[in-house]
Amino acid sequence: MHTPLCKHACGKPIEYVRRAHEIGLKVIGFSDHCPAPANFDTECRMDLSQIERYIEIIEEVKNNPYGIEVLCGMEIDYVPGKMDEVASLIDSYDFDYIIGSIHHVDDYPFDNPQYIDKWSTPEKIEYIWNKYANLLKDMVASFKLDIIGHIDLPKKFGMLPRNMDFFRSKISEVVQIASDKEVLIEINTAGKRKPVKEFYPSLDIMQLIKLNGGSITFGSDSHSPDEVGSDFDTASSLAINAGFKDYTVIGKSGKRHKEKLSYI
Repeated sequence: MHTPLCKHACGKPIEYVRRAHEIGLKVIGFSDHCPAPANFDTECRMDLSQIERYIEIIEEVKNNPYGIEVLCGMEIDYVPGKMDEVASLIDSYDFDYIIGSIHHVDDYPFDNPQYIDKWSTPEKIEYIWNKYANLLKDMVASFKLDIIGHIDLPKKFGMLPRNMDFFRSKISEVVQIASDKEVLIEINTAGKRKPVKEFYPSLDIMQLIKLNGGSITFGSDSHSPDEVGSDFDTASSLAINAGFKDYTVIGKSGKRHKEKLSYI
């Protein structure tokens, strides 16, 4: 879940908490976009000077009237050559969890609709997917994470490579590394609200994650209170269909426990 500090979300944190209570969630986490490295994607994340305010507004809702456990996390972007700066910032605070994501390939913010025309040819689509897959593997292998975010994000606008074999083979490698490092893979329901109209990841990638020993958790990637926990019922059923029997819940200070999956 995000906050208005990221410049593309709306609603007060307490409104997200209230919505979580309405739909029966017990544990939720805010994980706004990390402001490091400096001068990276400044239109879609808080300024470095605002991180203390971010932590403060999450602390304010931890003691809420609904009895909901509220976590303070951070979503980092993997930016090759600049991850020491990211690690330094992350290590300066006691975040409950870290999500690792990739939103850029070279100079392309490929999930931004304003840039679709820059990578909509078959050759560029192929390049974006293949480079993204390699970056994903590098990120998981080299950076300390708790969760991989929206693992097949390049499909957001429905643009797929001519052949998914390379991506699938890389995802198998990524999941094996993630499993060894106890990194969870997010079932992110935001994709259902995007042009592609399906979860991140799709059922076939979920099955691949299961086959390669991956563990999952759920996130709605909410940018407004009404999106909190959206489509978790359908996502739960899809995970069961992919072969999963349980999912992991992260608690304060990164403590984890398993919950059994069930059709809702």
